[in-house]
Amino acid sequence: MQAIKRLLPGIDTMGLILTMWLCILPLIAFVIAPLFGARVAISVAIGLLILMLAFCWLSCVPKVVKAYREKRLLSDDLSR
Repeated sequence: MQAIKRLLPGIDTMGLILTMWLCILPLIAFVIAPLFGARVAISVAIGLLILMLAFCWLSCVPKVVKAYREKRLLSDDLSR
């Protein structure tokens, strides 16, 4: 798992966010769909997915940039 985290920093955050979205889907199906209809429920589900993925990207991009800079500095130090 550590090797995956080194290659893809933030993968744990993405997994957690996608798991949360999957757990919210039954709530949307049992609460929003009967009250407002299937079309609204699907729109809410897709909207939440987009919102959660945007949050994930905003929290993961700095981690990826930091890891890239550290890797770059390490390779520059080794080449000298």
